[in-house]
Amino acid sequence: MKAPTQPLFTVIICPGNGCSQIRKCNWYGQLYDVLSNSSSNSNVGGSIRCRCICENFPDPLHARRDIWVPHIRSLAEKHASNNGDDVILVGHSSGAQAALRYAELYKVHGVVLVSATYSDLGDAHERASGYYPQKASGIGGGVVGETNPYLFDEMKENCKNWHQFHSDDDPFIPLHEAEKIRDGLGLSETYYMLPGRSHFFHYSPELLNVILSMC
Repeated sequence: MKAPTQPLFTVIICPGNGCSQIRKCNWYGQLYDVLSNSSSNSNVGGSIRCRCICENFPDPLHARRDIWVPHIRSLAEKHASNNGDDVILVGHSSGAQAALRYAELYKVHGVVLVSATYSDLGDAHERASGYYPQKASGIGGGVVGETNPYLFDEMKENCKNWHQFHSDDDPFIPLHEAEKIRDGLGLSETYYMLPGRSHFFHYSPELLNVILSMC
């Protein structure tokens, strides 16, 4: 009797902004190559039940939410099955912010966040991208809450497998920013603070390992 077909997961790499040629930026192309050639690569355990999508994103400089989130959805609908529920998003920097906001709206099998931040850190360009909560002022100018908040409950309902990576020497995003995302998602064992990795510009085998754990 023929063995039943195992489910095939779709890994979508969501890059940081400024990447007009995604496979030549940072580690995205290397991860794509490893996953795409996994069936003949004994170093990653032989056969892996996933396909990898590593395609250029529109609006690469500004990475605007109203462009990137719909684009990720179009990739999920094109390449995945089961209404996109079998998607694993790997988001780095701005791509991590897009992955968070995507998971507010759609079910996914897993999300890997790399160098995510909670706030725009006072950067007007980042603020214009539309991902970040903003302080709301009340009468007299006092802060009374947030507009554009993260919907962590929706994220956790739509995705049961979260992994987050950050480094203690990230030159752009302080550790406390990543910890606010960690706490919002309620992560503990799947939050990885890896010292000395900067903004994760280079390939990290730990990323591959967590993807494999979900495939």
